[in-house]
Amino acid sequence: MFEAAIATVVLLYLLLLGVLGIEWQLAAGAALALVGLVGGGGAGIVYHLALRRALVRVGASTRGWLWSPVSCHRLLDERGRAEVLPWFRVGAAGFVVCLGGIGMVAVAAVKAAFAG
Repeated sequence: MFEAAIATVVLLYLLLLGVLGIEWQLAAGAALALVGLVGGGGAGIVYHLALRRALVRVGASTRGWLWSPVSCHRLLDERGRAEVLPWFRVGAAGFVVCLGGIGMVAVAAVKAAFAG
């Protein structure tokens, strides 16, 4: 079911790329990029702080937690995973939304360059 939802979102995105006019596509792409940056960036900050807090609580080393946080996931206990991983997923989703917006702006720019 989750895969079907992802496929539906991708198809709707591709449909919007073909149907929307250049101005609407530029505005929608910029809005998506902004929403992705704000949502994903905010979740990323909360994720990093929750990860550090969880690592300190279990007595694990915090060395490298900021530069390679995913490698620290294996050090977390169940409680730590429950506190940290949802923020990780929200941040990743925000990143994907931001990339979708940037892609939409890029396609609008190409359309504008070749519109005659």
